[in-house]
Amino acid sequence: MWEQYKHLISVIDVGGGALARAAQWAAGYQRPLIVSDVNTHKAAGEALCALLDGAGARYDALIYPDDLLTADEAAAGRLLAAYAPHNDVVLGVGSGTISDLCKFLCFRAGRPCAAIGTAPSMDGYASAGAAMTIDGVKVTPRTQCPEAIFCDVDIMKNAPMPMLAAGLGDVLGKLSALADWRLSHLLTGEPMPGDIAALVSDAVKRCMDNAGGLAARRADAVKSVAEALILSGIAMSLYGDSRPASGTEHHISHFWEMRFIAEGKPPVLHGLKVGVATLLALDMWKTLPAAPPRPDAGAMAYRGGEALRRAYGAAAAALSGENPILPFERVLENWDGVMEIARAVPAPETAAGPMRTLGAPLTPGGIGVGPELLADGILFARERKKTYTLLQLLGGLGLLEQAAARCVKNGGAVLCF
Repeated sequence: MWEQYKHLISVIDVGGGALARAAQWAAGYQRPLIVSDVNTHKAAGEALCALLDGAGARYDALIYPDDLLTADEAAAGRLLAAYAPHNDVVLGVGSGTISDLCKFLCFRAGRPCAAIGTAPSMDGYASAGAAMTIDGVKVTPRTQCPEAIFCDVDIMKNAPMPMLAAGLGDVLGKLSALADWRLSHLLTGEPMPGDIAALVSDAVKRCMDNAGGLAARRADAVKSVAEALILSGIAMSLYGDSRPASGTEHHISHFWEMRFIAEGKPPVLHGLKVGVATLLALDMWKTLPAAPPRPDAGAMAYRGGEALRRAYGAAAAALSGENPILPFERVLENWDGVMEIARAVPAPETAAGPMRTLGAPLTPGGIGVGPELLADGILFARERKKTYTLLQLLGGLGLLEQAAARCVKNGGAVLCF
């Protein structure tokens, strides 16, 4: 299954006993650096170190003391301080945050890294990007694919249920992301290679087919979902950008995360936020008007300034450029194609059903997003990244305010359906 991707990642090992094979692989290096946090060290790091001790291998270790670690400048600096030139490989024991930090370091240090997955919670293991928060802004700098990925399903199946639900939510987000990609392909001519899109579609199907087994912590289901997450990451690496796996749902989720950080709120798992934002995005697709309204001058104008500073706070200074607004005539002449994409988008319940099976939150309120933040996410998430999505389309047509208003009723946050 993985042979065709060896030019990207030399070793992909998903199955029982993968941790022991990871130790054998790491023992082939002179002085690995093992990176974990207090939770992932207990889950797998401690056992990995014991295996290396048993093999007589020398290694260094960094265990972040944080219970809720964020991939920001402070965490990256701590990792840099722990790294030494004699560390000829870095092993990240964890899921998204640990993996991203290690890729970020190794790309700059010119060292290989390996991902030792502890939970099927996100699709970044195989990605050549690293989701970071720099100066309060969510960014995805180009890094490198790991040299190896080891996902021991005997460990992953025992991850906290919210992390299993987060992995499902992250992949279900591709229902929105693929629609956005098709939209941009139609309206802007952005390339959309069929083989890469098929990889993402396969990942979605694998997760939806295995939601019940994932809820039951069945090893075969966990294996299938872990493979789906890796496939999604490979799709991003092949394309050279997160576009195949990230659209409206990720933009809204990242906006919420930035506000949580700015306001000192505890973080919410990435995939749980993406899952909720996916339901919103699918509904916005399903409520597009039968014909595009011609926007007035006010709707076409760039809405930055004070409103943008209120929405992003200090991070607004790091945003640059205006959102591209396509000529109305181009949108109008392609509206039949837009509606064809909308009809192909599944109803929100299609994604909500599997999420419900794992007990994932289904409403913004379920992840601590109140009415104002819900509306701001819809109105301003597109300002962080200028990738053309449904949000750019609605903004260009002057429909974002209407979409946000539909999602906020009686002073509380509710799903649009």
